[in-house]
Amino acid sequence: MIKGLTIFDCSLREIGYQTGWYFNDKTVRDIYNFAQTKGIDYVELGFFHNEEADPGRGNFRYCSSRNNEMKQVFRSTKNLTKLSAMRDIQRPLSPLLPAKESVIDTVRLLTRSPETDLDVLDRYLTEALELGYEVFLNFTSAGHNSIEQNIRFAEFAKEKGAHALEFADTESVMTPEYVRDTIRECHKAGVKLGCHFHDRNGTADALADLAIAEGADYMDVTHLGLGGKWRDGNLTMEYLLRKLGVNGGYEATIIKNEIIEDLIQYHEFSAAE
Repeated sequence: MIKGLTIFDCSLREIGYQTGWYFNDKTVRDIYNFAQTKGIDYVELGFFHNEEADPGRGNFRYCSSRNNEMKQVFRSTKNLTKLSAMRDIQRPLSPLLPAKESVIDTVRLLTRSPETDLDVLDRYLTEALELGYEVFLNFTSAGHNSIEQNIRFAEFAKEKGAHALEFADTESVMTPEYVRDTIRECHKAGVKLGCHFHDRNGTADALADLAIAEGADYMDVTHLGLGGKWRDGNLTMEYLLRKLGVNGGYEATIIKNEIIEDLIQYHEFSAAE
């Protein structure tokens, strides 16, 4: 946590769209060690997709079935910074391991806001909680939600015991009023809230400034702002750290170079459109 803000480094999951979720082990460890030393609370690896239904990707696409391989990567590295992964409930999934057997600490349940069935979401939430995970609810395409929808989602998260909920500006359509009202209503409901800003329209920095001023609890970033299925980018690690008075230093420069080298090396596996 930095100045009251809890940060998710989503670089591996987001840039995975460009590398097919293949990364060199050193890149992964350096990203994790950077997070650990700079006060970043979570590093998000990828997804829990079903390998048979979605073959041909790197380890971080399959955070259940490739658990042993990922454990080897983090064997001498993992410390206080938690590892998370997205569980996309509208896609074919592999079974979750019990948390005590998994390298993953935190499951973020991804649900597309207009497709959300709260009964289905409840089943996945209950399953992950019973297996011992910390669980977030992540609503994508959330910029099109009404404030009434977001209040319902917040009340659901509070009632069902989710750790927090997050709203993703998948299409870069959120307005300052939307961000302000959503944060205030979620806090009124007694729920912690996070923001995931895409930067298709160049609005991520300004919306992040507003969210921080309004007391958002969590923020997602990526190194260099890279990533996304449509290459639309994200709020940058560099911007957020400067905003919070943290110098990324030489370590940040090394990571930027390693990421670019991985993008070149694994370009043939790109899943970006």
